[in-house]
Amino acid sequence: MQLCFAFHFTNMCCQIATLLDLDVVYVKPYEGLYCFQELADLDLARVLYSNVQFSEFHIQSFMYQILCGLKYIHSADVIHRDLKPGNILVTTQGTLKICDFGLARGINPVYFRNRSAVITNYVATRWYRAPELIMSTKNYTKAVDIWAVGCILGELFGRRPLFPGKNLHEQIHELFKIIGNPPIETIKKYNWKVEGLLWVKYRPVKWKSLYPFAPLNALELLDSLLQWDYKARLEVEQILEQEFFKNLRNVHEEPSSKAIFDFSFEEKGKSIPQLKEILETEVRVFKEISKTGIE
Repeated sequence: MQLCFAFHFTNMCCQIATLLDLDVVYVKPYEGLYCFQELADLDLARVLYSNVQFSEFHIQSFMYQILCGLKYIHSADVIHRDLKPGNILVTTQGTLKICDFGLARGINPVYFRNRSAVITNYVATRWYRAPELIMSTKNYTKAVDIWAVGCILGELFGRRPLFPGKNLHEQIHELFKIIGNPPIETIKKYNWKVEGLLWVKYRPVKWKSLYPFAPLNALELLDSLLQWDYKARLEVEQILEQEFFKNLRNVHEEPSSKAIFDFSFEEKGKSIPQLKEILETEVRVFKEISKTGIE
């Protein structure tokens, strides 16, 4: 239900793609729900693989904007679950906006009687998928988005994906080759099934050898994001406090959600008529809010 998420977040954070209007059309053959969002010129993937040269300031600015959007999302107890350059819009003015909340899910258990039916491990594009998702961990956290942020940071400096596995098995070995084998204590802690995967011993690669022109504070940040143990990764507020963003940060431009996002609507829409009713209600309320400016 991407609509419901975008509806509640619209105009609340500059780093999230804005939903401008909604309409339900009943005239055949055009019947359906129409969502109108602001137009962006490019996405970050196209910028990454263009001839545009990035300065350190560009990378700082890009990452800071992504993190401001993610701070807002996480403050509403929501995980995006599919952060990647292709889901980050870029305007000609250099403004970045997170989009595509089709896989987004709430993690506040108050809205779910059966959380396992809602949270699945097969999410996120493979190259940006956190180890705990690859290892089929069901009870994951906001840290899956933090891992994706780390992958994007590396890609901004290297101008190529950090872990470009062609399949799931190869993806695991891509992780091994860069950050080394997972610690035995982490494997035991989360009961990961890695039999047959540890026959080759890998040592972590020095980040400086991969990104020789990146500043030390960026490499330290990268290392803190790409940790095997999700509990060792920094949270988004901690990332924003890092030295890498010192000269750029403006706390007043980092809004937080005033409320936890309510995903309980997912339990209500069990049939087509129920889903139709939910969508029609969303459209009606959205239009009322658009007129009054009150959420």
